[in-house]
Amino acid sequence: MCPLCKEDGFTEFPLYYMFREKRFATRKCTSCSFVYVQPRPNKEELSLMYEDEYFLHDGADFGAHSASDYETAAVKGSVKFPEILGVIQKSKPSGDFFEVGCGMGYFLDFVRRAGYNASGIEFSALGARMCRDKFGLEVQCSSLEDFPPQPDRYDVIFMGDVLEHLVDPLGAVEQSRTRLRAGGVVALEVPSQFNSIAGRLAARLYPLAGIRKKMPMPPYHVNEFTPRTLASILERAGFNTPRIIQRAKPPRTIALRGNILENAAKKSLQYPNYWITKSFGVLGDRLLGIGIKN
Repeated sequence: MCPLCKEDGFTEFPLYYMFREKRFATRKCTSCSFVYVQPRPNKEELSLMYEDEYFLHDGADFGAHSASDYETAAVKGSVKFPEILGVIQKSKPSGDFFEVGCGMGYFLDFVRRAGYNASGIEFSALGARMCRDKFGLEVQCSSLEDFPPQPDRYDVIFMGDVLEHLVDPLGAVEQSRTRLRAGGVVALEVPSQFNSIAGRLAARLYPLAGIRKKMPMPPYHVNEFTPRTLASILERAGFNTPRIIQRAKPPRTIALRGNILENAAKKSLQYPNYWITKSFGVLGDRLLGIGIKN
């Protein structure tokens, strides 16, 4: 069943994951075009995937799935913090800011220094402890579904690189809406690898060649978003007229996990992709969805 529209129809999507000798296929919903992993990881598998090694490993095959460990990647990624927060500040320049999935706390600390009352939750015990010990942040170790409900509590709820990991992404956005005050803002930042030029080509060419690509990591991303499906999840959760902002990674920062030909194609296509996205706001491999609670 599609996690977004709850319909049963699907087509096979040309990638899959293996984790502990279990195959996780990827499907595309024929009703709403949402791409998702099936079967959904269970609680035991999620706990194993997000143990301490997720933060400490330095390689694209496990953990933060970048060329460096999670903390190094977080520091490098801090260059995007002003842009993300700047979008949020246009709708809600101050107030109670709650982050779901704080990681090691770098963005939440940036938010606090910008004047918000900052707090949050992090699923990993190591990450939550780092938030408290390194930055003195008010962060609890919890999932959103296990965190005590607090209706009309926050002015901003932010999920950065979180929604693609959640087994029930729609439920998480619906919960976020109930926790917001009237006029509050939910901000969802997600990767969108199949919205880029290289990703779109891969999604079309792999099936023609009969290829099912094995991803070199556990099924961290159980959901794949496009501008259309990110807007849809906000609308289905009760946010009217959501805004979707597209960005693209600079070519030097993209992850290369394929063979020589795949990596060369992806790298070369990212140069025009970057400037097209920067100029026209389309084909982005990063999305920021903004919803306001009316």
